[in-house]
Amino acid sequence: MLWLRIYAFLFSGYTEINTVRTVYRLAVEQSAKADELVKITANYGNDGVLMAYYGTGKALQAKHGWNPATRFALGKEAAGLLNKAVAAAPQNLEVRFLRFSFESRAPAILAITAHTREDKVWIMSHLVKKHPIWDVMKAFLKQCNLLSEEEKRSL
Repeated sequence: MLWLRIYAFLFSGYTEINTVRTVYRLAVEQSAKADELVKITANYGNDGVLMAYYGTGKALQAKHGWNPATRFALGKEAAGLLNKAVAAAPQNLEVRFLRFSFESRAPAILAITAHTREDKVWIMSHLVKKHPIWDVMKAFLKQCNLLSEEEKRSL
């Protein structure tokens, strides 16, 4: 019985991040899943990855929202959270990708594209093709207008 508790403790974070990633994949297109992503990552503490997903959840709520004022406020909040996440985990590919994907698609009115160039360079030099969300990263980067055709071919 004790070994079961130890096993559950050691691997509970692993399961949690996999759940977060699964919900994130669905949240891109489903408003209810964006709300779920925010809910399951709200207690991110000092974890840069979970903080980045929380910020991404806020960004996706803005994307799915209809009220312009709410969308603007959520977008600004998401930007702040994603910047804080990168500060907490600057060497994390997933965190950098989440900020890049948000900033590169953010409306100009938010004026938050300051990190796109820096993040693109960092991401392209640190790609891990066996990353758990590599398929999402690759699909996004292949269609991103901030990458050259040569960069896209390297994916």
